[in-house]
Amino acid sequence: MGIISTLGDHTFVRLILGDGYVNMTLENIKKGDPMGVYGSLDPLTMFLAITFNNIKVSFAAFASGIVFSVGTVFILLQNGIMLGAFLTLFYQHNLLGSSIMVVMLHGTLEISAIILAGGAGLRMGNSFIFPGTYSRLASFKMGAKDGLKVVMGLMPIFVMAGFIESFVTRYSGMPEVLKALIILASLFFIIFYFFWVAY
Repeated sequence: MGIISTLGDHTFVRLILGDGYVNMTLENIKKGDPMGVYGSLDPLTMFLAITFNNIKVSFAAFASGIVFSVGTVFILLQNGIMLGAFLTLFYQHNLLGSSIMVVMLHGTLEISAIILAGGAGLRMGNSFIFPGTYSRLASFKMGAKDGLKVVMGLMPIFVMAGFIESFVTRYSGMPEVLKALIILASLFFIIFYFFWVAY
């Protein structure tokens, strides 16, 4: 939706990301530093702000599941549209490949963790809607407990993602091979931690 809407209406990205952010990005593109936003703040301040925001979003995605999973779906949809609009802005300036390589330095961990937090919210919400052979209350308690375990397990991931975004992503001019190694290592970690160790 973010991609199609941005391609169809040049003002849509401003509605989603805000005029200030879009104007700053366009200015950075003109200067030849399209990812300059990542180096615009003090690393420690950026780390604290980003990590706190990501943890807040993950808890919101989880807790919103209590509203019959609808709240979680809305938050995931909202974040997906934002990401689609953001990447399409760079696509429109022939910078899609390079922007993906930079964003996914931290995004591999961050986006995966937000999706998993959403999954935890859906687990909680769906446990009430579809209790199976349990009472709704008993099913909900189990779903909430399972979901909360996942969300708490995501906290170190958000700290790592915040660290990479604040202290590593700012060096967007690093060799592509190094970027690819960081992205692949992050992807391997997510698969190992959540799909291999968890089962």
